[in-house]
Amino acid sequence: MTRFLKFLLMLLYLLNGATLFSQNSYHTWCLKAYYGKQYDQNLDLNYPCVGLEGNYHFTPWVNAGVFVNGGKYNYHMSDGEFSGYVRDLFWKYGIDCEFHPIPLVFPNFKTVDIYLDGYLGAFTFTSGYWPTRYKFLYGVGIGTVVNLSRHFGLFYERDYDNVNVAFQDNREIFKAMNRFGINIRF
Repeated sequence: MTRFLKFLLMLLYLLNGATLFSQNSYHTWCLKAYYGKQYDQNLDLNYPCVGLEGNYHFTPWVNAGVFVNGGKYNYHMSDGEFSGYVRDLFWKYGIDCEFHPIPLVFPNFKTVDIYLDGYLGAFTFTSGYWPTRYKFLYGVGIGTVVNLSRHFGLFYERDYDNVNVAFQDNREIFKAMNRFGINIRF
């Protein structure tokens, strides 16, 4: 093991001390604010979004809550008078659940966490260009969080859902949404 890796592991161990984290209750609320982006190489476009999530931690390894995010979405539209790419505003909202396996193995380690994310909800376009303005939304993802203190942390998620899909040559190509943000626990 290299010296740097040993130093990093020792630093994470020291940061995980009892002075930073309370050990008496797992029932906490977590508010997550984020900025997300999906990149489509075929169109050479980015789809940005901003969002907010509120989760309740039932146990150290399971939390659930609600989310809402919105942004811009590009798609190809063709009818009798128009054929081309349209940029439309969208909203995604629903419920989500996260599973945190690290607290099952290391119950007192709270500095860095990796989790699995699943969600259900709806996808809504704000204009009438799209034939169906509402769409059922489902997705999964993986994330990691670095807790800088008991109440504050930074996170990154990579999510795949049924809306982040491009239809090319009659096949679906799932594209990832990368989200970066802050989480606040109280």
